Amino acid sequence: MRNLKRALVVLPAVAALTLLGGAAQAFDWDSIGWDSGANSDGSRTYFAPYGEHFYILDNNSDGHSAVGEVEYGDRHLTYWNPDGVNSTRAVNLTIAEGTYVRYDACYGEYKGYKISACGYWVGATA
Repeated sequence: MRNLKRALVVLPAVAALTLLGGAAQAFDWDSIGWDSGANSDGSRTYFAPYGEHFYILDNNSDGHSAVGEVEYGDRHLTYWNPDGVNSTRAVNLTIAEGTYVRYDACYGEYKGYKISACGYWVGATA
């Protein structure tokens, strides 16, 4: 009985650590090609339909933060990556399969959440 109780405590903890460990892996921007995704002068975004992951890259050492915007249905979401040049923020979204998604790349001032400029919108289907 003691072993069963221990297993019921340990197994969920191991499963949680395994899931968290997988989320920390870096996104390989070279694997998608430059034209896959949205770009602005200082940031790049990509929406991976399988799993609904959204990635925001700061690719310019200009002192600005990278910003990604996502629209689907009646939702408009804004995600900031204030971690500096060459950093990527990964966001795991929950979007119904078959939903049309639009996204773009922007940059701006994280302090005050002021977007300075954006690139073009790109579409995908979850």
